[in-house]
Amino acid sequence: MKRFRILIIRIDFLGDMICTTPLIQAIKNKWPDSEIHVLANKYNSPILENNPHISCVHTYVYSKQCERNIEPGKLNAFIKRIALIFRLRSLKFDLGIIPNGGVNKNSIQFIRHLNIPDARWHTHATEFDDRNNDHVSNRPIIHECLSGFKLLPEINLPKTDVLKLTVYPNHDLREEWLKKINSNKLKIGLFVSNKSVERKWDLSKWLNLIKSMNSQADFFIFYDPTDKINSKYFSGLSATLVNTKSVQHMIAATSCMELIVSADSAPVHLSSALNIPVVALFENRPEKYLRWHPIGVEYKLLKNKKIVNDIEVSAVIDAVNFFLGRRRDFFGYAACGKPLFGGIQTLVLPTSLSNADETSPSKYQ
Repeated sequence: MKRFRILIIRIDFLGDMICTTPLIQAIKNKWPDSEIHVLANKYNSPILENNPHISCVHTYVYSKQCERNIEPGKLNAFIKRIALIFRLRSLKFDLGIIPNGGVNKNSIQFIRHLNIPDARWHTHATEFDDRNNDHVSNRPIIHECLSGFKLLPEINLPKTDVLKLTVYPNHDLREEWLKKINSNKLKIGLFVSNKSVERKWDLSKWLNLIKSMNSQADFFIFYDPTDKINSKYFSGLSATLVNTKSVQHMIAATSCMELIVSADSAPVHLSSALNIPVVALFENRPEKYLRWHPIGVEYKLLKNKKIVNDIEVSAVIDAVNFFLGRRRDFFGYAACGKPLFGGIQTLVLPTSLSNADETSPSKYQ
C-alpha cells in the first residue's frame, strides 16, 4: 500500500529553510507513516542533511538563473529540469506545500507541473510581504516558522515558544572543527558579513566590540570571502578568522561556539537550531524582528533608531556581558548540542527584545 506522500518546496535562503524545520517535524508527528520529500536548492539543501523526518531531498533546477544550479549551462538546465519534473510526477504526491509566508512565484509555477491533487500555498490574499506597506499596516505579523502551519488546518497552530528549529551537523566535520577551535574562554562567533546595507554593522564596530572584551572571550570571525577581510585587522586580539568552504563546514564550525552575535540573517536561525544563545541585531522594523526573531533559545534582540548600524557597540557589549554572567553562574556548554543557559526567560531592555543517527546520502537527488 502506498504511503501518504508529501512534497514541501522551499527554494530560497538558508534561514528560510531552517525556519521550515518545525513544520517538517510537526507533519511527521501528525502523519508518522508519511513519506516527506523536500525540494530545495543546492544552497539551502545542506540544512536538511541527517534530518530523520525527511525521506528524500530533491534539488531544484533553475531554468533562467542557471548559475544557481549544480551543473551550469542552459542546455543542462533544460534537460535536468524536465527530468526533475517527470521524476517528481512519478512519485504521485498526495499533498504539496509551499510554506513561504510570501508568494514565491517560482515555486508556484513549478508545483503546477507536478499534478499534485492537493497543493497549497499562500496567495496574494493571505501572504505577508514586508516590502508592502499595506501588509505591514493591516495584516498580522507572525513568525515565518508559522507561515506553513497556516496552510495546514489539520495541525494545530503552535505557539512560537514551543517551536524548535533543527539542524544536524556532520559529526566528522564537527570533530575536525573542535580540534581547530580550542579555547578555555567563552567562544563567541561573530558573523560580520551581510549583503543588505540596512542590516550591516560596520567592521569598525565589530573591532571595537572585540577590543572591549578581548580578555574575556575568544572571538571567531565568520565572514563572506568577497568582503576581503584581512587577518591584520585583528592583530594582537583574541580573534580568529574562520574560513568555512561550504555550508556544511559553516554549520559544523558554528556548532562549536558558545554564543553567536549576528545581524538579521541565517546565523540567527542557525544558532537557534544548534541551541546556542544569540545576540541578534535587527532593523527597528516590527515586520522584521517580529517575523524573524530567534526561536527556542535564549537571546537578546537589539534594535535602535532605524538600521542595524544605528545600534551602539555598548549595547552589544552589555548583551554579551549578560551571557558571560550566565556562563559563570551555570557553567553550561553549548558545543555539545545542549542548552548553555537552561530555560528561556524574558528580559526586555530599552533598545532590545530578549528572552533570555546518520541518514544515507542516497536520500539526496
